[in-house]
Amino acid sequence: MRIKNIQCSLVVFCFLANMGMTGCQTSTAPAGIANTETAENRSLAPRRVDIRGSIIMSRYNQGQVMLEVEGSPSPDTRYDRAYVLVVPTTQIIGIDGQAISLSELRQGQNVAILLRNGGKGNFVGLGVARKVWIEDIF
Repeated sequence: MRIKNIQCSLVVFCFLANMGMTGCQTSTAPAGIANTETAENRSLAPRRVDIRGSIIMSRYNQGQVMLEVEGSPSPDTRYDRAYVLVVPTTQIIGIDGQAISLSELRQGQNVAILLRNGGKGNFVGLGVARKVWIEDIF
């Protein structure tokens, strides 16, 4: 009698587990639309960044680049001016969404930068870049 209860319980458990796994699948949009949206937005920086502006000074020293970036006041940025150290491990994303090298950063380019730990400073930011996006005119 006891074995019959265990077998019945096992069958019910497997049925409920199967229903739970297949019942959660939903479709929100066709696959083609979702893929094109991500391809278009892949190169865009997030709306909120630590600094967004133009590179006004760039200095290279021993595989690292020190950037001075100045932007206009915005509620979507933490700093209007920042001194940013770009190291070889920093992710640098070009306008086309592809990764570019450190040597392709030039004075006058528009960039959006996320700093490690949000950077330091109250009015002028100082920090190490975690991710840099090259942008068109903003």
